[in-house]
Amino acid sequence: MFLAYIFGSISLAFSFAIVGLLINTAIRKAAFYRQLSNFNFITSEKANHYLGVLYFRHILKTTFWRHFNPTLKIIGRPDKEILQSLRNEMTYAEISHLIAFIFVLPLLVCIKLYDFYEDAFWPLLLANIIFHIYPALVQQYNKRRLDILLKRLK
Repeated sequence: MFLAYIFGSISLAFSFAIVGLLINTAIRKAAFYRQLSNFNFITSEKANHYLGVLYFRHILKTTFWRHFNPTLKIIGRPDKEILQSLRNEMTYAEISHLIAFIFVLPLLVCIKLYDFYEDAFWPLLLANIIFHIYPALVQQYNKRRLDILLKRLK
């Protein structure tokens, strides 16, 4: 039964990723979106290292996950416009993951408060962290590196 909760949690995480993409598409033209695109909740390199963001980034780059968003690749020697476009795509992916993470949280709260499918809590929390928070942290890490490069090109 616990295995069913694990696979169900992974399925739910992917389902909410689609919800995050749809909501992000809807709010992309909103005025507050620019503030979201510059939002960094972990800015320290030490914190990134401590949380394992660089390890997770390595896993994303060396496994089949690298094929999920082919727009996030630099081919050749890019100019400033291509790098800015890449940053926009990173921001879109990051915010989509954060929206998906936020939408799963009420479900986790309900599971805990009402003892509803309580065996699903930990698998769902873990899936939510792995599939939504860590990819968003990797995007923020990459955006910070890209911002340094964009400043040099100005």
